[in-house]
Amino acid sequence: MSLVTLLSLHFNALLRDSAMPRSFTSRFATPGELSESTVFVASATLILAICLMDVETGNDIRLRILYVFPLAAIALHSKKMQRVFLGFFLAVACQICSLLKSHLHVTGGIIDGLTGIGASLLVIVLARTARKHYLETLMLATRDPLTGLHNRHSFELIADLELTKQRRYGGVFSLAVIDLDGFKSLNDSRGHNQGDRALNVLADALLCNTRDSDSIARMGGDEFAILLPMALLPESIELCERLCVAIASRMTDAGFTITASIGCATFETAPRSLDDALQKADEAMYAAKSRGKGVTVTMSV
Repeated sequence: MSLVTLLSLHFNALLRDSAMPRSFTSRFATPGELSESTVFVASATLILAICLMDVETGNDIRLRILYVFPLAAIALHSKKMQRVFLGFFLAVACQICSLLKSHLHVTGGIIDGLTGIGASLLVIVLARTARKHYLETLMLATRDPLTGLHNRHSFELIADLELTKQRRYGGVFSLAVIDLDGFKSLNDSRGHNQGDRALNVLADALLCNTRDSDSIARMGGDEFAILLPMALLPESIELCERLCVAIASRMTDAGFTITASIGCATFETAPRSLDDALQKADEAMYAAKSRGKGVTVTMSV
C-alpha cells in the first residue's frame, strides 16, 4: 500500500468520524469530539509523510515547520500524555533524519534542529493548555461544583436525548428522584459544611450503586435524579431498594441520621416531555415520603 493511499485511508476515517451536523473544522478544534486513536494514527502517518517529503526536497524547501500541525492535533485530542510524548519523539526523530540527509553545516544544522524541536514543544504546550482550559470550562458548565455530578441543565440535555431515542426507536427507560430525609435539620443543627459533606456522601453512594450507563445529577438542594436507560420495572425496584439501604448505611457510617426517599417512574412509552417525566417521578417520591423515611415507591407509566 502506497503512502498516499495510507494517508487517504486515515484521513477518510477522520472525516467519517466527523459526519455530524457540526463542521469537521469545529470538531477537529474541540477536544473529545474526534476519536483519540484515529487522530493519533492519522497524525503519526502525516509526520512520516512530512519526513519523506522533507528528505526529498532537500535544502531547497524546508518542511520541518509542518510537524507542528500533527503534533497540535495529538496534544489537543489525547487524554494520555504517553501518546503526546510518542508523537513528539517521532517528530524529533524524523527531523533529525531529514537534517542528516540535508548535509547542512554543523552549526546551521544544530540551530535548524533546535528551532524545529523548540517549535514542536511550544505547540504541544499551547495545545495542552487549550485542552485543559476547555475541559475545565466544560466541567463548570455541565457539572455540579460540589458533588461533581451532572447539573440540572446537563441532565436535562441527556434526558431529552433519551426521550427522542425512545420516540424514534421504542424501548423503555426509568427516571428516579431522590430526596434526603432530615437534611434541613442537619443544616440547621450542624451547619452547611456538614450538609455539604452529607451531599457528597450521597453522591458517592449513588455512583457506587448504579450502572455505568446511568446518568446521575444534582437537581438542586438535596434533590438528585437518575436516568436509567433500558431499565424495566423489576430492575428499577431492585435498584431503588439497594440505593435506600446503601445510602442509609453510608450516612450512618459518616455520623448522619439521614435516609433517602426515592420515587421512580418506568416509561414503556415516551412521555410528552421531560417535565412530565420528572413530575411522575416526583409524584412517586412524594408518595414514598408520605409512607415514612427511607422508603421507595416505583411505578410503571
